[in-house]
Amino acid sequence: MVWTMSDASETAAETTMTRSRHSAVLPPSLTDHWGLVLAYGLVTLGLGIALAVWPDASVTVFTVLLAIQLIIAGIFRISAALSRSRTEGARALIGLSGGLALIVGLLILRDPLQSVLVLGMILGVFWLIAGVIDILSALIGPPRSGRGWELLGGVISVLAGGFLLVYTDLSLKVLVVFVGIWLIVAGILATVAAFRLRSLRTAE
Repeated sequence: MVWTMSDASETAAETTMTRSRHSAVLPPSLTDHWGLVLAYGLVTLGLGIALAVWPDASVTVFTVLLAIQLIIAGIFRISAALSRSRTEGARALIGLSGGLALIVGLLILRDPLQSVLVLGMILGVFWLIAGVIDILSALIGPPRSGRGWELLGGVISVLAGGFLLVYTDLSLKVLVVFVGIWLIVAGILATVAAFRLRSLRTAE
């Protein structure tokens, strides 16, 4: 079979159109939304610093700031679940954790007058679940950018959640400082990951 130049051109055009249609139905990669990761990191970092330098914050102030961070985290996780760089199972788990963060944040915001024990337990359970999901998401599926940061964040989240579940007799001041430090660490990790994603997108 002999191919002419016109046949080759038509085949190339069809291939290009097929790829374009295929990419159009795929969800965006996380590198396409590095700005969202950066915004999440900066907001989380700011809330963490606010809590760390204000250890005498009242329960109401603490719970409101915490609820805001959980709502932002939920929105970020749901957006991250749409990334095409993840497997279907990982995307479902991350989306589920995002929905859980939204629900917990809204419940806390609805009734901010919670006891220290209740807040510690809620945070401990959520951070433990979110950390396990992040670790599983990082370990399964094909290699991708930001995998190491996601794994590190998951491990830290599991440790922080486990700490709150074991030491349930923390005072409000200690809990505020502990949560502030965790948010600072999480914010720094997200900010660094955002710039890493930006450099990868520029190199594409």
